[in-house]
Amino acid sequence: MLPIAGAVDERLPPWKKAPTTYGVRSFPTSQATSMEPRVALAQWIASTLKSSGIESLSADAIAPRIETPKDSSMGDLAFPCFLLAKSLRKAPLAIAAELQPQLEASRPELFSEVKAVGPYLNVFLDNASLAGVVEDILTGAAFTPSVDVPERVMIEYSQPNTHKAFHVGHMRNVALGDALVRLYEFGGHEVVAANYLGDEGTHIAKCLWAYQRSQPLEVPDEHRGEFLGALYQKADEWLDFKTLSKAPYPGLIAAKVMDIADHPSNPNWKVVQVQGSESHQVVCGGKGYAVGDLVPYMPVGTRLGGRPIDSKTMEGVTSSGMILSETELGSGTDRDQIAILDPATELGADLCELGRVEGALPPGGSVADEIESRQKGVSEVLQKLEDKGSDLQDLWRETRQWSLDDFQAIYDWIDCRFDHVFYESEVGEDGKDAVLKALEEGILVRSEGTVGADLEAEGLGYFMLLKSDGTGLYSTKDIALAQRKFEEFNIDRSIYVVDASQSLHFKQVFKTLEKMGYEQAGKCFHLAYGLVTLPEGKMSTRKGTVIYFSKLKQTLTDLFLNDHLSKYREEWSETELQQAARSIAIATIKYGMLNQDNTRNIVFDMKEWTSPVGNTGPYLLYAFARTQSIQRKVGEVDAGLFDGSLLEHEDERELLNQLKNFQNVVAKCIEQNRPQGMCIYLYGLARAFSRMFENCPVAMADGEALKVTRLLLVKASGEVLKKGLSLLGISVLEKM
Repeated sequence: MLPIAGAVDERLPPWKKAPTTYGVRSFPTSQATSMEPRVALAQWIASTLKSSGIESLSADAIAPRIETPKDSSMGDLAFPCFLLAKSLRKAPLAIAAELQPQLEASRPELFSEVKAVGPYLNVFLDNASLAGVVEDILTGAAFTPSVDVPERVMIEYSQPNTHKAFHVGHMRNVALGDALVRLYEFGGHEVVAANYLGDEGTHIAKCLWAYQRSQPLEVPDEHRGEFLGALYQKADEWLDFKTLSKAPYPGLIAAKVMDIADHPSNPNWKVVQVQGSESHQVVCGGKGYAVGDLVPYMPVGTRLGGRPIDSKTMEGVTSSGMILSETELGSGTDRDQIAILDPATELGADLCELGRVEGALPPGGSVADEIESRQKGVSEVLQKLEDKGSDLQDLWRETRQWSLDDFQAIYDWIDCRFDHVFYESEVGEDGKDAVLKALEEGILVRSEGTVGADLEAEGLGYFMLLKSDGTGLYSTKDIALAQRKFEEFNIDRSIYVVDASQSLHFKQVFKTLEKMGYEQAGKCFHLAYGLVTLPEGKMSTRKGTVIYFSKLKQTLTDLFLNDHLSKYREEWSETELQQAARSIAIATIKYGMLNQDNTRNIVFDMKEWTSPVGNTGPYLLYAFARTQSIQRKVGEVDAGLFDGSLLEHEDERELLNQLKNFQNVVAKCIEQNRPQGMCIYLYGLARAFSRMFENCPVAMADGEALKVTRLLLVKASGEVLKKGLSLLGISVLEKM
């Protein structure tokens, strides 16, 4: 007699494993299948076709096309006869009807029946053969790597910017990348998990400018990365000049409409004469204004939202400056309605100063001067950051480390790893050198002073790599980063987990690398994903709707401690309770992020994602915990009594089919770079297990052999749930 779970202490903390001496190796060898059923079916069909003089399909060609019927009552496996329609010049329906008796006549013992179901040939596995998957699972044979040609794969994910706060939206990237690392490694590949941190750029200049401007400043002892993120947010507020003026554009003046004439060639435009301190002619496509109205006018040489205002010819008519609409001025939502000013406004008045927000600045200071001063302050900090010998380098290194410490604490808590970390600050110069070398070799071209790749023939336009002043771009750094991956890490395949907004960028990067002679460029893949939003809409740092990771972590931990684990407060220590709450929180976040179509935006709904019922992480943890509870309640059994032929109930067969499909699901997840497939599979498995348990009693089974057989089926279900969840980065709990 060997213990299944009877020796487990009911007080056992949920992350401690139960004894694993389940006697599974005492199965009679006849219970296990000698060949993978899909392979056996493919060989059977190929042999039958060959005996009939049909050699157009080999077993190797058939095996990948074998399907699994959605309804297990229709069969365990199915062969689509569409594959033979062209060569036999017959309808698939007729082919299935003709092949069925031929297959039945030579049916191997592995299969119990073959049926023609429309254009398909559906086969049923012998009960004992189908149940062989239980032994494969409990001996570990079902979890061996299956890849034929292992590759060295680098998976780059997370990529947060230092000096910004880590929030719930970042978790979609982390969950996807971590799951891919685990899936590829389970499949037999050698994986290098990589991170690429944005540790330079304008966002850091803004943060450090705000840091200096806010002195004296008390730095917190923890969550200092979020502290920096708050400073960056403060910098954005200070640089948003709508906080200083209702008309935050230096140079914007009040001008009077003196004349309106039709445009000579475009009926949608008017030629407008306006008078401020001087007279100007503007081509305008707006509406709702008349001669004599006062309107906001941007003269040539000013800037609107960073866009320079120039004099230009519009279908033969010179237009100098522009008249602003309500939307452009910020006074309304109509993009076509020209903004009309108070008629009492002085002609030529500085609207930026007139629109001054009360109390935003001390008396006497000019809004325009303040705007210029703040922008200049950020520019000076940026220049010092680019000068490696400046006195700002020490502050940059110190504050960067605050972010790195925060990131590492988060990665440790959510249980993901990185084998190498790249830094944006390390690849800038290498990128410039690589681009200039490729230019000399004629691979890249010059265009209006810039350097880039001409990808017009590929439908990807012009890919700029150096600006006309010789400075690099993100694209320049991505070329250098890829080169380091190929040359220093000798990788065969490179996967970039980056949001969908960068899809065109990565197509251009990969095509440019191909032009530069890198064969690995053909095995570069951009895993694009959509944004994470909240039920009330998009997250906004400025509006305060971003959920920082520290808040997310604490909220979920408190929720699960109070709602799910409170019954164990008298049994477990506080550390044990915290560890259990952490496991459920991680399951909530990761499963919620992964159980989605990568390309679509997703809504982070706390109530929905934390539900213990439905398609959620907590539900799957409950399903696993239930498998453990059943084993504890049944107690010790003799595993040698296992008899797979007894598993005749349709719910038992459905569960066995689900278990049998595990490796195929893993292979598809890797092939498609789509962890969602594992989520879909595990939810289906959990539901199949629930139906089996409800309709096929274990402890009260009719006879000891059936009880043992069903118990080991429960055990196998738990093992696959556990393994599948681990591939999503989720640890199971023995009790919940």
